Amino acid sequence: MASLMEELIDTLSSEELLYRELIPVGEEKTRAIIANDLDSLQEITVRERELVDKTAALEKKREQVAVDIATVLGRDPKTITLEQIAQALKNQPDDQAKLQEVHDRLRRTVTRLQQINNQNKNLLKESMEMVEFNMNVIRSTRMSSGSSNYSSDASEVAGMAPQHGMFDAKQ
Repeated sequence: MASLMEELIDTLSSEELLYRELIPVGEEKTRAIIANDLDSLQEITVRERELVDKTAALEKKREQVAVDIATVLGRDPKTITLEQIAQALKNQPDDQAKLQEVHDRLRRTVTRLQQINNQNKNLLKESMEMVEFNMNVIRSTRMSSGSSNYSSDASEVAGMAPQHGMFDAKQ
């Protein structure tokens, strides 16, 4: 059981470190979104994906260790939590304190990362709404352009301008 606890604590610590690495990446992503820097945003997303893949591997390892611990404790592996594991360690206060400490660090780090991700999500949503608004303005301008063309004697020019694609391909 002791080696399982060490493995769990080590895995959780590694996960927390990876999540902590994601925080400055998320903050950099925020700046790129605000600056509308799509090249940087693409690069940041690639780095973020690499870190997320590493955390997914650690998450699988953590789940397997938790299943092994649940089996040793005679608990249901599907429902056991870190708090329940910590409670089972009441006779081993050092391990219990280590597990509780890494659990608390992980919770704080994940909470901060969720805040950053929610902020980025909202910024992206607002950015998409602004793009949609601008597209609608452009469309409405194009639609009304045929009715506001007048000749030199102030009579309306017959017919509307030919409608082509949204962007001028000649540029």
